[in-house]
Amino acid sequence: MTSTIGVAILGVIGIWLFGGLLARWTGALLVVAGSAGLATTGDPSGLLLVALGVLLWLAGHLLYRARRGVWKSLPAERVFLAANAFRRNSGT
Repeated sequence: MTSTIGVAILGVIGIWLFGGLLARWTGALLVVAGSAGLATTGDPSGLLLVALGVLLWLAGHLLYRARRGVWKSLPAERVFLAANAFRRNSGT
């Protein structure tokens, strides 16, 4: 039981310290792989990889923002600002 809690604590610390970078890089690689697969084979399942990559990339930026209080890139900041403006204007 104690070792499970220790591993969980190390996992959370690892995600907190390296999760933003790992998520941003993995997301970017998924976008590139999905785009290349879509361009070469024409298989629409590449769109799923692109969408997952974009979401993972944005999650990495959100984690970076949570840790440091600033956005890592301007495109990520613009996406989140647009989402908040849309939410405010839609009344939800």
